[in-house]
Amino acid sequence: MNRIYYMSVMQNTHGSEIFLSKEMKRFEKLNFKNKSSYSFMKKAGYRVFEFIKNNFKSKQSIIVLCGPGNNGGDGFIIANYLMNIGYKIKVYTLNDSNLYKGDALRALKDFKGITKNLSFFKIERNALIVDALFGTGLKRNIKGKLEKVFKLINKNNNPVISVDIPSGISSDNGQILGSAIKADFTVTFHRKKLGHVLGNGKEFSGKIKIVDIGFKKKKMKNRFLENSPNLWLKYFPWKKVSGHKYSRGRVVIYGGKKEFTGASILSAQAALRTGSGSVKIICSKSTLQIYSIKFPSVLKKEINDIHELKKFLKKENITSILIGPGSGSNDKIKEVTKLILRKIKYVVLDADALTCFKNDLKSLYRLLDKNKIITPHLGEFHKIFPKINKNLSNIDKALRAIKLIKCNIILKGPSTIIISYDKKIVINDHSTSELAVIGSGDVLSGLIVSLIGDGKMSPFLAACAAVWLHGDIAKKFGSGLIAEDIVKGIPAVLTKIKRWKIY
Repeated sequence: MNRIYYMSVMQNTHGSEIFLSKEMKRFEKLNFKNKSSYSFMKKAGYRVFEFIKNNFKSKQSIIVLCGPGNNGGDGFIIANYLMNIGYKIKVYTLNDSNLYKGDALRALKDFKGITKNLSFFKIERNALIVDALFGTGLKRNIKGKLEKVFKLINKNNNPVISVDIPSGISSDNGQILGSAIKADFTVTFHRKKLGHVLGNGKEFSGKIKIVDIGFKKKKMKNRFLENSPNLWLKYFPWKKVSGHKYSRGRVVIYGGKKEFTGASILSAQAALRTGSGSVKIICSKSTLQIYSIKFPSVLKKEINDIHELKKFLKKENITSILIGPGSGSNDKIKEVTKLILRKIKYVVLDADALTCFKNDLKSLYRLLDKNKIITPHLGEFHKIFPKINKNLSNIDKALRAIKLIKCNIILKGPSTIIISYDKKIVINDHSTSELAVIGSGDVLSGLIVSLIGDGKMSPFLAACAAVWLHGDIAKKFGSGLIAEDIVKGIPAVLTKIKRWKIY
């Protein structure tokens, strides 16, 4: 049987917190003061059972793998509920029964079925596998017989549900701890963990279902939020009935080199479609005709040297500027970027406008401030922050970078990290690998520059909004996406979020 993908499983989109494992443990302890920890374990087990009952209705054989701790306790409770309504259950344990303790031991004693040691594990055709081996507390590497079991599960086509987080995935960074189970679904409790959205954890978690097990909301010191319109929608700069084209923002985009004019056009198209009333491309004599033919509706301004640019910046009423897409990474662009950073309040720096500073980082760091946004992918990030260890998680990289510069950063990747100048962190998991295509970043930059400015959104919230919209368009489009498709998808996604119900 092929792995089952149940399309109605919905991820939580409330813009909620994402926890580190130690934060989750503190949160649990606060709740355990008012109600027994075992009552929460029973509720957790019931919610996973409920998910299985609602989505796997054929009464197929189910294998439950129970680890030595509380995750294993959840597994025993799940198995009990399933057995009671007629599912054929096999339970394998990692430990002998005399080694269990606490709530896990209580759950084992309450289980009315037979258990086998994991050493005797066998794959059964068509059987659903419930992975309740290790939860968020795993720190050691998986090896030996467990590694063999994990490999056996992963190479077969059995559907897999992981409890809380796939076993072998670090809950704090998504890294594989030696070996890990690849799940089709993960049922997690209360909130996502960092390991669900970072590194290999994003792929290995499959579709994530967040369930409520009765924890009361308590104030927690938590730095990480999941990106969602609930974070930024009430600040979105919708067009006003009484507005006109210039009241909707005057965006300027520094045009690309002759062979890269397409990058600037993609950014300009995205900015116009996102709501800017006026978008003007700064272009040279050699590129003016190209822009006029390829994109007649955008405004153009021929500027051939830095002196003409100084006059233009002084005279023009500019809401925001984007520089970088297709501009070329050279000393001329570095001087132009320096001038723009000094003269214009809201600036988005992408691609070449960042890497041109690789031999002059002090100048870049000094000129960035809370109204500026930089949008590097990992390769560009390490060119402008060469001393930051490449082996760190992307969150730690962003946190190190924000100590060096006081601006907003979008660190692009499978899970994009958005960090504000004052260290607010949003993780965007609302995306797809289809966005790994040339021109995609240029469209994102156009979205961002359209949203920032006085009377519009703050750079940080604009970054969050643009990244989510960008991802949503790609998710809806599916396979075969190219950058132009993202631009075309902007009107539909704006219509969608206008109807969004904020929680």
